[in-house]
Amino acid sequence: MRLTFGIVALALALPGGPALAQLQVSKRDCKRLARHVPAGDVAYRPGSGTRGRKFAPADVGGSLPIKLPDVFEFDVNIDIRKYLGGPEADAAAASAASIAADQAKSAATSAATAATAAEAAATDAQTIATAAATASTTATATAATDLAAYKADPSNNTLKATAEASEAAAVTAAATATSTAADATAIQASADAARASASSADTASSAADKASDTTAASESAAEAISAAAVITADAAAASAAAAAAADPTNTTLAAASTTAAAATAAATADATVQSSTGAAKAAAAEDAADAAADAVTAAGTTAVISGLSDSADDTVSAASAATVSTDSNTALVQAYRDAQKYGAMNMAVGKVRFDMKTGALTFNGQPLTGPDQAVLAQACREKLKRGR
Repeated sequence: MRLTFGIVALALALPGGPALAQLQVSKRDCKRLARHVPAGDVAYRPGSGTRGRKFAPADVGGSLPIKLPDVFEFDVNIDIRKYLGGPEADAAAASAASIAADQAKSAATSAATAATAAEAAATDAQTIATAAATASTTATATAATDLAAYKADPSNNTLKATAEASEAAAVTAAATATSTAADATAIQASADAARASASSADTASSAADKASDTTAASESAAEAISAAAVITADAAAASAAAAAAADPTNTTLAAASTTAAAATAAATADATVQSSTGAAKAAAAEDAADAAADAVTAAGTTAVISGLSDSADDTVSAASAATVSTDSNTALVQAYRDAQKYGAMNMAVGKVRFDMKTGALTFNGQPLTGPDQAVLAQACREKLKRGR
């Protein structure tokens, strides 16, 4: 630090010399009088470090300045579908989708119930088939015994008649066992098909597929129930006929046998109804079950297949649920078609122009007022916030 002592020199030049005047210089005065001279390595020099090392400047390679336009312009669009029922159509489609989903889920549940009913009928049918096979074996053995007795006494007409009756009974029993076994196999196949369709309905991703699978499940279940009804009616009719044959003079048993036979015929007719719709097949199965119940009542026996009427009701319910689901899905498709009518209907209604230099804001060439600018600014902020 260097000091310029002009005041000190002045004091020394006064008469009397230094003895006449004493100069006091404070630290504060030194700070006020001193002139700071920075060192050579303090000032910043571009491209050079504090120790003199060279380095590349911050703007190495140059830069690409962005020049903003003086005027900004953009179009203003409106969605016409908002004024032509588009939002309402969207809401209707959403509602239809929700209803279709619920109905499809209900249909899948009904399909599973119908499949369970068909499986129960198949189990009972197999039990009947097993019993028929046992009865056939017994009848065959009885016929052989009676025939041997008659051969041992050929002149005995009573033994002859017994042998002939036993032989006829054995033939009938064998035919019944064969047909019943075939029916049981068919019923099991229908039950398996119903279960497969019910499983498909449960896992299907679309309402349409669920409805279709439920229809298939109800049809298969209806076929199983119808066949089971025929087995039940046949068994009841056979029981009534046997009772009437054992007591030929009993008019009540004879009438019961006739009624049971008629009911069996009705059940058979209902079971053979062919239709492309699950509802008709389900209704036929229900009628067959009712006819089988009439045969059982006429014969005075217990139901051969337990819960057959309830199983038929489950089949009808599944068919009905499938129909409802199908209708809901049809409504959903129509709702979506209606909503699509209003798609892509944007229309440009004008152009906004903003001058960066003057701050002028116009719409279709007309200046906007302060409130207009505020409204437009708010609309733009909301639009940008939504990422549109």
